[in-house]
Amino acid sequence: MVHGYIGMTKEERILKIAEEEFFRNGYSGTSMVTVSRRAGVTHAMVNYYFRSKEQLFLRILDNHTYSFIENLRPIMREDGDFLDTLVRAAGIVFDTLNDDRMLPFLIQDVATSEPELLERYRQPLESVALSTIEKHSARLSERIAAGSISEAGLSDVLENLLILVVSPFLMIPTLENVCHWEPEKIDDFLSRRKAEIELILRRRYSRK
Repeated sequence: MVHGYIGMTKEERILKIAEEEFFRNGYSGTSMVTVSRRAGVTHAMVNYYFRSKEQLFLRILDNHTYSFIENLRPIMREDGDFLDTLVRAAGIVFDTLNDDRMLPFLIQDVATSEPELLERYRQPLESVALSTIEKHSARLSERIAAGSISEAGLSDVLENLLILVVSPFLMIPTLENVCHWEPEKIDDFLSRRKAEIELILRRRYSRK
């Protein structure tokens, strides 16, 4: 049994180790030979479970991405105050990324090196986005007309939310490897950033 992975099946062990390798080295820099060696199995065994490096990567990315999408669905269906919904959505996205800090890096890496692999997520993401845009655009227009929210398009609002939420996580490697921050300091930084995001969103869009 490979030390540190006790209790896992061979398939689970391969997935976990491959996840670590993709996170550390990126898609292009990850070797199936290294994954099989670290997992204590043959290269043929890895291919038996996953067929190729691409399929192995997609299995990992699927696990992360579809979990992220499902976490967003409930908040996107809400009918309450637009700005409160926006703030709660930011909190859910932030907490999801905080629980899954690999996701931004996996997507960033594959978007640069193998962007065609992301095509499989276009339809489910568009499905969520289109229904969300149609519903919340009307609510945003109502709030703007009522004078409670500053003039803004929903696409701009969502872009700002995404930038605010994702950017702190993309800073983690620099904080760890350049600034030599300990995990506790990074956790504190993220906690403070989450609180600041709510303040930024409310100050940016509220006219009360």
